Amino acid sequence: MNNSKIFQAIMIRKGNYYLSISKRIEISKKNHANVLISIHANSFKNPKISGFSIWILSKKRIKHEVINLSKKYIFIKHKKYRKNISLLNAKFKIAKQSGYLLAKKIIKELKNIKLLHQSNPKNASFGILKSPDFPSILIETGFISNKKDEKKLNNKFYQKILVNSIYLGLKKYFLQYYIQNNSKIFIFKKY
Repeated sequence: MNNSKIFQAIMIRKGNYYLSISKRIEISKKNHANVLISIHANSFKNPKISGFSIWILSKKRIKHEVINLSKKYIFIKHKKYRKNISLLNAKFKIAKQSGYLLAKKIIKELKNIKLLHQSNPKNASFGILKSPDFPSILIETGFISNKKDEKKLNNKFYQKILVNSIYLGLKKYFLQYYIQNNSKIFIFKKY
């Protein structure tokens, strides 16, 4: 990804250690992220389940976040308070819609390399998806509880194909929705 002239990827972690969701979002904001992509491997008790899934911000999470963030505005005069809440709702809706469009582009590319566990983006209340400042998606690249998926996910060549598919979907999203609607260059930050 960092070989691209279009995007700059920022890795939040460089090892296997825990970093809070709030810290991950704080890092993305500090780096002026245009998109947050969280990449994982899934697991399930049924070892026959396999494939990709992409998750986007849910309405339930939006409602929860608006309530939490609105508590910070309580001290503001009533009219200004309503205006801030309306703006916050609008920002979340744009982030959700943008995440959906991005997820669809990536799903289209992933279909070329593997069957999908879910062929459409699914709504989730995951904390990593909660920012109203940029679209966020969570990609489950396969199931480590499935022997075939696990073997593929450990293969370096397959990993490159997987990353390239995500990159192509991201590039198509930016070319169609971002660059045509905004006349400036955008930098992608990966988490």
